[in-house]
Amino acid sequence: MTPIAMELSGGARSEARLFEAPAARSALLVVPAMGVDARKYDAFGEALAALGVTTLVSELRGGESSSVKPRRGVDYGYEDLLGDTVTHLRWLREKSGVPTHVLGHSLGGQISVAGVSRWHEPGAKVIVVGSGTVHFRAYEGFEKWRVLAGTQFAGVISRVLGFFPGDKLGFGGVQGKKLIVDWAHASRTGTFRLEHELEKFAPHVLAIHVKGDTFAPRRSTERLVSKLVNAQVSWADVEPPAEPKRQDPHFRWMKEPRAVAQAAARFLGT
Repeated sequence: MTPIAMELSGGARSEARLFEAPAARSALLVVPAMGVDARKYDAFGEALAALGVTTLVSELRGGESSSVKPRRGVDYGYEDLLGDTVTHLRWLREKSGVPTHVLGHSLGGQISVAGVSRWHEPGAKVIVVGSGTVHFRAYEGFEKWRVLAGTQFAGVISRVLGFFPGDKLGFGGVQGKKLIVDWAHASRTGTFRLEHELEKFAPHVLAIHVKGDTFAPRRSTERLVSKLVNAQVSWADVEPPAEPKRQDPHFRWMKEPRAVAQAAARFLGT
């Protein structure tokens, strides 16, 4: 693993993590989940590199190596994270010199799909892992109302405090107000504020569903990828590792990520 210092918009800085594969035929940018530091994907990056895919894992704003630490007056939203994704992707394309693609986990998948008009180039593929629309109607039964109530409560808290204290509430880490307000809007309406002109793009998409994932059930993933109305969508269903049982499969797959890495590598043709 090689740490890469990244200069981002607005003077922000972070450290991405590069896993180089000898004689790689493709490269992949990994966009993390909300509140998950880039280093948590080290095993995934190593697995992908072993399969011939050079991999760069970005650090989201607010993450461990990010110079941006959310608080009242220090803010960011989906649009900022998409801009950072474009910067990371441009760097990887120039560095690798091979076809370069994007994989998003959870929030990262939302950014990758809804913002495709900003980063996509001909031939670029999209992979989502444990990622869904978060629209409350994509969930079933009582879970539908729990998702709606939880996201709207988070939005209210963020507006009142000027940031989201996820470290105190047990979900998502400390985040910018705009990000959580955008996220609550997407849960309420089914629409991401940054999505536009998606019908003009027809990328190849791989939707990886981790069995038992309660944060991103298959129905929510279907609704997310359906936003790319002209996409060619393939599916891969993977079993999460058995341990730790108390951790939702949404994150548990990261403990033993080889199955997800193999699905991604096959899709990329390595």
